[in-house]
Amino acid sequence: MSRNQRIIGSFKRHLLYIFLFLVLGILLGILYYIVSPKYYKATAAILKPIGNIETLDIATKSKTTDRQDTGTELFMSILTSRRMYDDIIEKFDLSSVYGIANIDRAREILQASCWVSASSQRVISISVIDRDPKRAADIANFFWKNLDRLLQEMTITTAKKNRMFIEERLVNTGKTLEQLQQQLNQLQQENKLLAIKDTGEISALATELMTKLSEKKLELEKLRRIYQPDQPEVVLLAAEIRDLQKELDRLTSYQARLTQILRELKAQESVYSFLIGQLETAKLDETKNTPFIQVLDTAVPPQKVYSPDIKKILIVISVFIIGIGIIVLFFDVLRFLGSI
Repeated sequence: MSRNQRIIGSFKRHLLYIFLFLVLGILLGILYYIVSPKYYKATAAILKPIGNIETLDIATKSKTTDRQDTGTELFMSILTSRRMYDDIIEKFDLSSVYGIANIDRAREILQASCWVSASSQRVISISVIDRDPKRAADIANFFWKNLDRLLQEMTITTAKKNRMFIEERLVNTGKTLEQLQQQLNQLQQENKLLAIKDTGEISALATELMTKLSEKKLELEKLRRIYQPDQPEVVLLAAEIRDLQKELDRLTSYQARLTQILRELKAQESVYSFLIGQLETAKLDETKNTPFIQVLDTAVPPQKVYSPDIKKILIVISVFIIGIGIIVLFFDVLRFLGSI
């Protein structure tokens, strides 16, 4: 057999080996894909905040004057905070899922499985990789749900403080109104015969009593000039005058107390009505100024396996084997041409 025939035979054998190794590599790659654990990637997307965000309990204000950037930085700071990851670990019991009792190590694994990024198109993406597709989607959605809760818990705006102050005043005014109403009811219970809310009617009754009292006193003066002080007519009239005076004093006292309570009631009712209106305004202002989450895409359980990627595995294996084969065949060609 000539040298060239041997080289051609070697070329054919190498070509067959390359084909066999390629088939074997593809089969091994498929086997590895089948037996290896599968990971799924779920992604949620929210919009960047727009508007003024005033914080009191969070010392994360940016020095920039761009309010939108400040709000985005606040969102990103909370989304990537230790508290956020700890809440996720507690919510989904990831320590048991990962089989790790050390919370720090569990947090490291979770952080390596999550990506939070802000694009230039006003979108914040939250991606989570997990072996359970449903859990991956639930964790991604929990990010923005917990973000909303933490913002409501930690962000205190001027409008919120104003609303809290008005609510406190409203409660105190309501208690005052209740106390005044109880005083009015008690006053009317103690003066059942004079249970009149119209001060004008009380004044008319007082005027009538004063007129009657004046007439009785004048009549008593006349009787004293005619009869002795111990005469029954004089004694009875004097007793009637004392009763009228007591009734007049009682009526006057009732009128003064009733007038005071009614005046306070009217003033407190006006304050209460004013605070009700102010509370509605404060709630509207708080709604406008408090950051809220605008969800663009809710994460859903993915059906496609994210890792391992069978296409990448097969491409890498094929490129490696074919590359080695091309090098071997290239040397065969050089030998055939007599270059080596």
